[in-house]
Formats: sequence, C-alpha cells, structure tokens
Amino acid sequence: MNPIDESDVIRLELPATYKYLNVLEACISAMLARVESLPEQNILAYNVALAVHEACTNIVEHSYAGSAGSIKAVLRLSEEPRRLVIELHDTGRSFVMPEIQEPNVGDLQVNGYGLFLMNQLMDEVKYHPQNGNNRWRLVKHL
Repeated sequence: MNPIDESDVIRLELPATYKYLNVLEACISAMLARVESLPEQNILAYNVALAVHEACTNIVEHSYAGSAGSIKAVLRLSEEPRRLVIELHDTGRSFVMPEIQEPNVGDLQVNGYGLFLMNQLMDEVKYHPQNGNNRWRLVKHL
C-alpha cells in the first residue's frame, strides 16, 4: 500500500454536542469534492455524512450521556484501494455493540435504526470499545 500523503488527512476535535456535528459533515463533503471522477459525489457525501452523524450521535448519547467531552475525528483519503476512512475517538463510557438487526419498519420504535443505517451506507463499520479510548472506524470504498 502506498503511504498516505498527509495532505489527504484532516484532523478535527469537536465538542461532543449535536450543534457541531455539521462541521464534520462539511469536512466530509469538502474532502469528497476533491476526489476526481467520483460518480454521484453529492449522494455519496450525503450518505457518508449521515453514517458518521449516526456514529457521533451514539457517542454523544451513550458514551458521554450528557457530560462534557470531545470527539476526535481523522479523515483519510487513500488511493490503493481508493477509499475514505473516518476514525472517531472518544474518552467516554464504552458500550456493548448490539447485534445488528434489520429494523421492523412496521413497528414504531425510537432506537435501533442508527447502527443498521451505518452498516447499509458504509463498506466497513467497526467499533472498538476500550476504557477511556473508544474508537469507531468507518470505511467507504470510492
């Protein structure tokens, strides 16, 4: 694999609140806009941003659960294979990743769609819980 050019890496640290998630989403869109020959770039950017938003929502709701904290995000574009890798780190509480099941859209339910949606929109979704250093890794092949 070719080494990643640091010019293709964005690092952010955001307060773990909903009001700053749009900053991360804007970075995803801007980064993907720089990829040449990317079919349906706007749709792809929307889908990736939605998946990342769901992961960040889990961090805000479950990891920090109302307490102060931050989300560190690293976005990397790589050529071999061509993909976007997004890593999210938090220092909040870990949680046990439930088994991903397709939600029953006929039943009214408040929770359970986020993880399913993330897995449908991304090519790889991994969560690594560790006391004081939880990590999400989301990959989208381009």
